[in-house]
Amino acid sequence: MTSTDTSHVFPRRFSDGVSLAELARYLREGVYIMDSDGVVTDANPVALDLLGVRSLTETPRVPVRDRLRSRDVWGAEMNALTRDGVVREFTREIERSDGSVRTVLDTCYAREDAGVVTYHGVVIDISVVAARDPRERADAHTRDAATGAYTADYLELLDTQLGDRSSPLGICVVHIHHDDRESQADGLASSTSQLERMTRFLLRHIRAYEVVVRSAHDQLVVVLPGADDRAAEIVGRRLQLAALRSAPAPFRLGWAARKGSEPIHDMVERALAEAVPVPVVERNFEQTRGR
Repeated sequence: MTSTDTSHVFPRRFSDGVSLAELARYLREGVYIMDSDGVVTDANPVALDLLGVRSLTETPRVPVRDRLRSRDVWGAEMNALTRDGVVREFTREIERSDGSVRTVLDTCYAREDAGVVTYHGVVIDISVVAARDPRERADAHTRDAATGAYTADYLELLDTQLGDRSSPLGICVVHIHHDDRESQADGLASSTSQLERMTRFLLRHIRAYEVVVRSAHDQLVVVLPGADDRAAEIVGRRLQLAALRSAPAPFRLGWAARKGSEPIHDMVERALAEAVPVPVVERNFEQTRGR
């Protein structure tokens, strides 16, 4: 019997020149390096898309355009960044090469090497969130009184507010399985309680700019701005794993990403058609049933 000698294998580290670059390819956030003229010199695929860069090898190299700032204002801010070191969650409206606009949160820092300054940053797409007036977020979208999630009209309004339906958008659909052992008299109260606890469960495992919608009596939809097929699947798999530990009820889960100009309703139907049962430890919902 032989054994494999692994004594020469070193543990992976972000400083090894491979692991960090590999990780960047799979992030839902955009990661970039930009020169002092606003030209992107390196980026992962998400950042290239958000910042409107067709290719890192295209000629001529075009600076990133921020609709909120002139080039002079941009330059002044970059100089201030060089002095101060870092900015966090700075809102930018990026004009892409195809004429569309993406709103992003930009967190970056300045690095100087032999007198040459570059900016290293992370961008997060908040285009769907930014398309809504802050007062609309508070007033126009009715919250479901029982769960605190948005009501189904949010999905319709979201469809009408997205002028460009080709913008990336993903969803995860949760269809709750109710306990057949409970009496009809207790059924409605139990169903509502499960939905309330499931909403809280979902909110714990998604990002602040993602939204939970109660789209039907026993159904919740998580809206994922900027998510493609891979990103939607990652969120779905994460919810599956989390459900093993803390989901308050058994449920079916499906996910989908927009195809072309597909309406959200069709995305929901597609996700439901491919939904699979999610295994949940019995004690999770036995312990929370009375809460």
